[in-house]
Order: sequence, then C-alpha cells, then structure tokens
Amino acid sequence: MWLALSGSVKPSISELSVLIVDDNQYACALASAQLKSLGITQTKYVASGAEALLCMQTERYDVLLMDWYMPDVSGAGLLSVVRDQRFAGNSNIAVVVMTAYASSENIERALSLGANEVVIKPIDPKSVGKAIAKALAETQKQLATPANDEFELDALPDDDEEGVALL
Repeated sequence: MWLALSGSVKPSISELSVLIVDDNQYACALASAQLKSLGITQTKYVASGAEALLCMQTERYDVLLMDWYMPDVSGAGLLSVVRDQRFAGNSNIAVVVMTAYASSENIERALSLGANEVVIKPIDPKSVGKAIAKALAETQKQLATPANDEFELDALPDDDEEGVALL
C-alpha cells in the first residue's frame, strides 16, 4: 500500500521515529509491537506527558502517539505545550491520540487542541497505521512543501488492494 504524502524528503516507513506516551506500560509495549508489525522500528515510549516533553526537547520525532488520560500532564496539557509555536521546532509533529474514552467531547477537544487523529483503544495495526498516515499527510500539508512524495506501508493490512492516496 502506498500513501502519497507531500514533503521535500521521501522517507521510508522504517525511518519514521515515533514517541509513544502512555502511563500504562502494557499499552506502550502493545503500541510499540503494533508499530513494529507495520515496519516502524524507531519507537521510544515514556510513561508521562512530562517525560515526553523532556524527550522532545532533546530529540526529534515524526509522530507523537499519546494517551489522553494520564497523571501529571494530561493529554490536553501535553497537546497545548506541543502545539505552542515556542516549543523548540516540534510544534509541527504529527499527533495521534489514543483513548479508551471515546466520547464526542473528548474527541472534539483533542482535535481542537491540535491532535491530527484520534484512535480508540484497544488499538490495532490497521487503525493506528491509517491514523499515522493521515496525521503525517496533514502535517506535511500544513508545512506547505512540494507534493508527490510517498510513504510505503507494506505491512499494513488493507481491505482494498489499490492503496490509498492522501494529499
């Protein structure tokens, strides 16, 4: 499956770097394993929003895959800081929120605070893969860079064999 995304560089799926943030260690390990099944091997996970902010100050990530309800810095708090233009160049990161509490209010709030996509827990490779692809496409579009670059998601199970083009 090919996902056409705009961007000046043509990264492969194995080059994507994902920061997973969830206070549940099992959920982090599960998300990491599912990303690995898609070919995304560069993952790091942390247990809190505060830890995520520290990591993002010293390292660059392509995707932030984060829980919504966490102690100390909640998903809403984390998104508010990450989307602030003063946040050291990471404000344009693709953000996918994971939540088991999929009320319309939670989803609307996450999106209004700058999440690109919201996936419902328990996550599966197909839903998280599609959410990441859409989030990356949206992020690249916001950066207003030239189009016609592609990400390849060979391992993503798909209902159609034609692939999906997202611009």
